[in-house]
Order: sequence, then C-alpha cells, then structure tokens
Amino acid sequence: MALRYLSQSSTAFSYLSKICGFRMHGTKAAVSVVEEHVSEMVGTGREDEEYADVDWDNLGFSLVRTDYMFATRSSGEGNFEQGCLSRYGNIELNPAAGILNYGQAKASKHVPKTHNNSSHNKQIFWWILQGLIEGMKAYRGENGRVLLFRPELNAMRMKKGAERMCMHSPSVQQFIEGVKQTVLANRRWVPPPGKGSLYLRPLLFGSGASLGLSAASEFTFLVFGSPVQNYFKEGTSALDLYVEEVIPRAYIGGSGGVKAISNYGPVLEVMRRAKARGFSDVLYLDAETKKNIEEVSASNIFLVKGNTIVTPATNGTILGGITRKSVIEIAIDLGYKVEERVVPVEELKEAEEVFCTGTATGVVSVGSITYQNTRTEYKVGDGLVTQQLRSILVGIQTGSIQDTKNWTLERRMMWRGHNERRLFIRQKHLHLTWLSLLKFPSPPNLWSSHQGNCNRNFNHLFTTKDKGSVIVKMNKTISSLRKSLVLPLHVHIRTLQSFSKYNAQAASALQEERKKPTYQDDNEYADMDWDNLGFGLTPADYMYVMKCSKDGEFTKGELSRFGNIQLSPSAGVLNYGQAIYEGTKVYRKENGKLLLFRPDHNAVRMQLGAERMLMPSPSVDQFVDAVKQTAFANKRWVPPSGKGSLYIRPLLMGSGPVLGLAPAPEYTFIIYASPVGNYFKEGTAALNLYVEEEYVRAAPGGAGGVKSITNYAPVLKALSRAKSRGFSDILYLDAVKKKYLEEASSCNVFVVKGRTISTPATNGTILEGITRKSVMEIASDQGYKVVEKAVHVDEVMDADEVFCTGTAVGVAPVGTITYQDKRIRYETGDESVCQKLRSVLVGIQTGTIEDTKGWVTCIN
Repeated sequence: MALRYLSQSSTAFSYLSKICGFRMHGTKAAVSVVEEHVSEMVGTGREDEEYADVDWDNLGFSLVRTDYMFATRSSGEGNFEQGCLSRYGNIELNPAAGILNYGQAKASKHVPKTHNNSSHNKQIFWWILQGLIEGMKAYRGENGRVLLFRPELNAMRMKKGAERMCMHSPSVQQFIEGVKQTVLANRRWVPPPGKGSLYLRPLLFGSGASLGLSAASEFTFLVFGSPVQNYFKEGTSALDLYVEEVIPRAYIGGSGGVKAISNYGPVLEVMRRAKARGFSDVLYLDAETKKNIEEVSASNIFLVKGNTIVTPATNGTILGGITRKSVIEIAIDLGYKVEERVVPVEELKEAEEVFCTGTATGVVSVGSITYQNTRTEYKVGDGLVTQQLRSILVGIQTGSIQDTKNWTLERRMMWRGHNERRLFIRQKHLHLTWLSLLKFPSPPNLWSSHQGNCNRNFNHLFTTKDKGSVIVKMNKTISSLRKSLVLPLHVHIRTLQSFSKYNAQAASALQEERKKPTYQDDNEYADMDWDNLGFGLTPADYMYVMKCSKDGEFTKGELSRFGNIQLSPSAGVLNYGQAIYEGTKVYRKENGKLLLFRPDHNAVRMQLGAERMLMPSPSVDQFVDAVKQTAFANKRWVPPSGKGSLYIRPLLMGSGPVLGLAPAPEYTFIIYASPVGNYFKEGTAALNLYVEEEYVRAAPGGAGGVKSITNYAPVLKALSRAKSRGFSDILYLDAVKKKYLEEASSCNVFVVKGRTISTPATNGTILEGITRKSVMEIASDQGYKVVEKAVHVDEVMDADEVFCTGTAVGVAPVGTITYQDKRIRYETGDESVCQKLRSVLVGIQTGTIEDTKGWVTCIN
C-alpha cells in the first residue's frame, strides 16, 4: 500500500525510484513492477509456473504481453553496451538526449528507459526513423526443451540491413545472447508442443534525436516476444492471393532486400483493399516492368511444376528469407530441382502448386491467385510437395525430426535450485543483469540507521513551503543518500515504503509545476546565440499532443512541457514505419508579431499522406489550431527578425501496439518546435549536388508523393556517401529509366533556362512542396514561364541556373551539379532568378513585403 501512495505523483516517484536504480516514472504499473520484484524475493514462485494462463488452443497472431524484454543501446563509438532484461512495458525516447546547443550531439550513456503502461508521461520524441526488424520463433519440444531456429542467420541479416540503412548493429553474439535471454525469461509463454510458438521480435532503431535529415547519433536494440500460432486467419487452410499491378512493394535501388520498417507502411492500404475483397494477402510485381512476381506482403513465394520448384531470385528487391533458405535446402536434399530466377507472372497459370514461406507464416499452401480478373487454382492437401516440405521443416524446428544440419539452438528452461529467484534487472549500484538473489534476512542495525537517515532528509524536503525549490532539494537529498545505498534490493524497497507518508504534498506541487504552461512576456527571448543558429535540435519549452480514439476521431489536444513519450515496443511506427510528418515555420516581424506561412496547406497535405498510409488525421482546423498553440507557447524561441525562424514539426504516428503487418490500433498527433537557421552547412552559399544513379528515392506506386517517414531513412546511405566526397546533397533520378530528375533528399528542384523555369511534375513519386508551389506562383507573377514536366537529366546539363526549394531549405541556389564525373557550374548571385524569387518569398514570410495572397497567418 505504501507504494500505491507513491504512485499518485509521477515526478516524485521518478526521483525516489532513482534510489533503487529502477528506471520508472511514477505510474501504477511501475509500482506494480516493484511489488512483483518484492513478491519474487519473498518466494511467490510465480515465474516457476510451467505455462502462462493462456488459451493455447485459440492462439492467433496478435500481441500477447509476456513478462520480459531485452534492451541495449549503442555507445558513441557504435559499440553496443551489455544489455539487460526488464519487465515488458513501454520504452521511453528523448528528443533532447545527447543534444548540445547548435546541433552538436553525443550518444547517451544510459540503457533505454523502460516502463509499464502509463498515462502520466504525455511527452514527446522525434528521430530520423532508421529501423530494422527481425522475426524468429522458439518452439517447445516434447521433452520440455525449447528450441531456437537458426538465430545466427537473423543476426547476420540484421547486420546486412544495418549497413544498408547507415546504422550500428549488435554483433552476432550480442544478438543471439539477447534472444536467448528473452526466451529464457519468458519460458512460460512458450506454447505446449503442437500449440504454437513464442514469436520473437528483435528491433533495431535510431533512437538518437535529430532534426535535419541525417543518421541518428545512437541506436537501440530491443527483443520482445509474444506467443502465436497461425499468421493468417485461415489457419492452415490454403490462401487466396491477389496480384497487385499498381503499387510495388520495393524497387531497385531501394531497401526491399533488407527488413527495413520503411518497406511495410506503404503496403498497408493495398492489403486493406485486398482483404476487403476477400483475399488473404497481396502478391506484388516488380516496380520496373510489372511483369515479374516478387513476393507477398510478409513472405516469399514458390511455384511448383513437376519436380521443379521456382522462386524469385533475391536481387535487392526481395528479402532473403530464412525460412525460404531452409526450404530450398530441404527441397534439394529431397531431390527437387530448385531454380532462383526472374519469374514472369504468366508462369502462375502453369504452376501445379504455389506456396509461401516466412518466419511468421511458416510454409503455407496457396489455393488460388487472381491476376487481371482471372483466378487460377492450385493443388492443396496432404501428399503434395508443399506439405512434404512443411512437415520436415516443422519437425526440425520442434525437435520431432533429428536436426542433422545443426539448425536449432536448444535451451533447457529450468531454474537452478528451489530457493533461488532470478531477477532480471539492472540496478544502478550493483550492476547486475542475471542477478540471483537468495532469501537472506535484512540486517536490522544497518536498516535502522539507514531508515532514520532517510526519514530525516525527506521530512525536511517534503515540508518545504517553497515549491520552486523542491526539485533542487530533492536532487541534493538523493545525491547524499545514494552514497550509502549500496544495499540489498529488498532494503531499497523498504526505503521507498517509508517515504509514502511524505508524498502527497510534494507530489502535487511537483506535478502542477511540471504541467502548468507559463507564458513569458512577448519581448522575452530564450538564451540563444541567435547569430549562429544551425539546423540542429534545440527543443523549445512546450509540445502539443493529441490522441486519436478508436472511432477515428481525435480528442482535444493539450500543451505540455517538452519531454519524452512512452511507446510500446510493438508500436506501429517502430515496427512498420506507419507515420508521416510535416514542417512549417514561424517568423518574427520587426514589430514583434509572429507569422505562420500557409499552415492550412500543411494540414491538407498531412490528410493526403494519412490516407495513403492508412491513418486517420486531424481536421484542417485542428491541425492549424495546434500549430498556433505550439508557436505561441514557444514564442520566446522564435528568433529575432532576420535571425532565423522557429521550425515546427507536426508528427502523426501509429502509436498503438501491433504484431503482424497491419495498421496500428491507436494514433498520436504531436507537434514540437526548435529554433533554426540555415539548413545546409554552406549557409546561403550555393550548393554542390551529386546525381545519384545507384540508389533511388521513390518509385511509381510508392509513398514518395507524401511526407511518409519511410521515404527518408533509405536515402541516408547515398547521402552519407555524397557528403563524404564533399557534396551538399543528392539529386535523385526516376526509379524506372534513371534519366529524369526527381528531387533532392529533402527538397524540390528547379531548372532555369532563359525566361523558362522547369520543375519535375508531382506524379506520385515527388513531394508537392508548399515552398515549391509558392515559388511557382511568384515566378508566374513576375512573368516567367513555369513548366511542370518530366525533366531529362540532359536539360540540367544545359541550364543557366538550378535552385532547390523546401520548408527547411527555403530557396537555395545550386552552384554545381556532378553527373557521371562531369561537373557543370551555374549562375548564382544577387541578380540571379533564384535570388529574386527568394527575396519576394522571404519578404512575404517575414512581413516586410505586403501579403496580397493571404498566405500569412498572424498569431495573436
């Protein structure tokens, strides 16, 4: 009960919890974790249950919360720390962690914070969403032993994916150890033999904060699990697939060959349409010709004809599945001829059998495939090739068939000793991960002295009348106490219990101080070097948060102090990249008034993006009002006139937990802000661009036309490579012919020849920039001929000028473009077309030129 009193205040409890080394932040669930640890030490034996209380006969493929998860974080040098297990719960990500003023960053030295579900910490994070997922299963054999299937291949595939996505990754040994610890800790969640498996989700993502398009400063590796059975609702029945001809899953030069989360969010809409028509899943074609089959949404595909088994070759757009690889080896051992090659869609009509493979799906028969309104049916049932391969694979995975290939890793799931309890914690002072705690008695003398010291310090602390000094005094108190707190864990728990009677008054004060928005005078500025602003993250005071209810309606949002947001490890944004963002700016006029530039256009664009990514979105009025509130609350962070702007980042993400590939059940809309100067390190100097021919930014049918987070992480490798060679940014070509301009990494591009200004048409692969649209209108008003068309790369080589536009970059001149080792120079300077257009746009945005178009909104 004492701990229940502490749960009344998230802030007070978070400070008290530091004493124990627990990473909690004042929630009832956090208190529950402490109580569970206490229960374990007094010998409840809950973890010794053979099985969890689950209806094993009716498992599906949805998330079931297990007991523990594993987490570790990379250091500044890219090496991963020794990870630790903690109770399964929300993870906390901090946008300001490691960020110094002026965009300098360093990695945090702390293991990721973990929490059980909480409603208290309504706070925010943002990062460049570099993310990779893996999937694997643990099976229980008839002898009670638990088997892992080829985990080293998952580890190596994650390393390959990390290299593609410009990420640090754990070593193979670290990966496997994290998985093994997760399985052992959750052994009671491994289903009985024949009832399913424990699905494990290793997740690697960029957790370091960033504002501009750049690789994260640090990375987090997580492993969690959930008991599952059949992936498809059909169970073990045959699937009915639909061939998608418009939207591809991947494209040459993209990230389709690795398990990047950016591959999944864009296909959710196609899956929804197919399932609404009664199909099980979607079979995708290649992006270039749309004549060759690639794979299903989350599994590889095989065609059988006679003694020959055919599957699409992994050429960079198709994932090299581990189940796929295993099935190929089994088939060859059985004497089948296996071909990995380009598979024309017409071969679907000639196949006798078709089946899919994947970690989640296993080996599953396909009963029919519909292509261009023609349905082709296939053989299914016992005695066929599919069933033969499946039986052998499942036998090896579950231990009923001898594993002569050494594919399985066996773990005995037993405790050592009857009176021993293993707690999976990382205590600040003891630094123990697999901590074996015996039931030892507490030392009375030590405890009495310790308790009295605590009571004296906290009595003084919680009876202070100066609410503003509570936090400072609490920090000093905890600092002095922690020097003497290298004690057994149960002593720490009793220490917390003794503080309960002091909690209410201070907790209430701290909570009010943290949440209450305090608006400064209009003339007050934050303590910043306004003359040296870059484009790094400098968090302003407040953020705006709004949740979406299950009926798709957004509730009334609210402002709160900028801080962390808690997410489930299985949140849609983390696992499948279901999120979009916007960017707009607030400018300060010379008279001190604040101006917003066309925020209604950002709102409409977010709605279009949300529709593409199968997400609900705020109304235009909700969006604009939220932006205004955020801007006004952070007005002291708006730079003086002419010194920069306050960059506003609205972010809409799938925050609800999901295990299989599906839309998130809950969405969160967040807005935060940061004062910024010039986007490029060159400042206002001309840019040097490099035309990229290997990697592409987007493909027809993809999500390139909206501000999906999935568009950005895959370009980091090309961008990093170009910057290492001295270029400012990348200029991308179309994915099909690689002969036509698209855009730069985060901005649109314009080509000037005489009085004609050309820009690539927004045909679904190019973002319709708001700055782009505004510049086109200004240019037309000034008598230029503005053309939206397919711009051949040769036209760039013959242009007079080239410039880029975007909310972050503004209007930036291009000095040179390098294409196929040929460098072309362009006109720049005060008399250039670029500078003339820029002067008018900036004048309207900052209020020095009259806004006759109604583009500017004044914030009162």
